[in-house]
Parts: sequence; structure tokens; C-alpha cells
Amino acid sequence: MTEVKLIDTHAHLDFPELCPRITDVLSDAKKNKVTDVVTISTHLDKINTIIDLSKQYSEIFFTVGVHPNNAHKDSNYKNGNMMIDISKNNKCVGIGEGGLDYFYSMEFVDYQKESFITQINVARDTKLPLIIHSRNADKDMIDILTSEFKNGSFKAILHCFSSGAELAKCGLDLNFFISFSGIVTFNSAKQIQEIAKDVPLDKILIETDSPYLSPFPYRGSINEPKNCFYTAKFISELKNIEFEEFAENTYRNSLNIYQKIRQWKTNEN
Repeated sequence: MTEVKLIDTHAHLDFPELCPRITDVLSDAKKNKVTDVVTISTHLDKINTIIDLSKQYSEIFFTVGVHPNNAHKDSNYKNGNMMIDISKNNKCVGIGEGGLDYFYSMEFVDYQKESFITQINVARDTKLPLIIHSRNADKDMIDILTSEFKNGSFKAILHCFSSGAELAKCGLDLNFFISFSGIVTFNSAKQIQEIAKDVPLDKILIETDSPYLSPFPYRGSINEPKNCFYTAKFISELKNIEFEEFAENTYRNSLNIYQKIRQWKTNEN
């Protein structure tokens, strides 16, 4: 039987719910077959914390970028040169998370769009995958992605997918990966479950988005990378695939999109 290995493709290990007990968090992840974690940049003014984590722990990798809800707060929200410089770090494996989030307010949409397009350009220039955050913004997201892709292709992940089928189709048409968090296990997430069933096996990823969105049966508790195991198990049953086969596919997909993780592991060995 193939040894089960999983990668948490999107977590926030610098957040206060996880960072103070990071050694235990990583130990518990390993017990649940999660070998590596990508900790995601949300704020360039605070990126040194995740860079330091990646230096301290071989299994932690990071991205560089600005979350849409921080675009108007971050002095470097469209500093592409800074992002490119940081991306040269061997442990920096992606750009983002950038995108659009209209859930709380439409007040700072212009900042979000400027920052997002900057991050698309950086992803295109560096050939690193763009981690896309999209919430309540499907139409604008589809418009930006399709128009920007015409200016030159780029690799991307639609992270923590909770949007509609049209955005999923757009992502797959552009050869993006689609990543599912614990949301897919919620009883209320029937539409997302139907989308997960339809995403091809070679385009699906799993993540926690921890410390948020714990999967069933841990919903309501602080989420951790270890819980990737339960999301993977749920989707394997949803797709009627043996868990080991599904895990092997998502692990391979993670290394295919985050190619610098593959390079790091090759150099380690």
C-alpha cells in the first residue's frame, strides 16, 4: 500500500492561534500524514514572520503577497518589485493570496483590484503560482482572470473554493488548480460538494486555511494543518475513490503546482 502523504497547500501559521505552539502544530500534522505546509502571506508589512518560520522548519514554505482585505492597509500593496525580490527565496513557492473580497464592504475595491493585478503580473514574471482569494466577487473575478490571461498566461490556484460553478469552469478552462478547505465537509455546502465531484483528479488540491474553517467533525474549533486529513477523506468518499489514491493524487498535484517544494525536497535528499 502507498504511504499516505498530504500537503496543506494553504495555512496561516503566523496567526496567533497557531504560531505560539508551532512545534506541536507541526508534530500533530505529521501524525495525520501532513508532511508539509504552505503558510500564506496576507500582509507584506508583516511578511518577516513567515519568512522566519520557513527558515526554522524545513517543512514550512511560504508565499509573498497581499490579501484583498489588507490592500488598503498595506503600504506595499502594489509593490511588485518587493514581491519579486522576496520570491527569490528558495522557500518562497507562490504569489498571494491576492484577489477580491466583497463580503464585508465594497469601499476599497480599487485597492483590491490594483493589488490583485500587481500580483498577477508578479506571478507571470516569476512563473510562480498565484494564490487567488475570491469571495462574493465571481463576476469581476472571471472578468479580470480572462482579460489578464490574454495578456500572458500564468499559473494559479483558486483557493478555499466557495464560489459558483461558473468561476470553477473559468479556472479549469485556464488550467488552474482548485483547492478545497473544510467548508466542503459542511452540511450546508451542497453546491461546493457538487463542484468538488466534477473537478478532475489532476486539478484538485486540499488545504485548511487554518486557523479557520475546521472540517466536520471539528467544526467550530481552531483549525490546524492536521485536519487536511479529514477534508481529503471526505472528498475521496464524495468522489468514490480510495482514500490512498486520492491522497496520492493531491500530493502529486501539490508538487506540480508548487514546483519549488519539489525542488527543495530533491535538494534535501
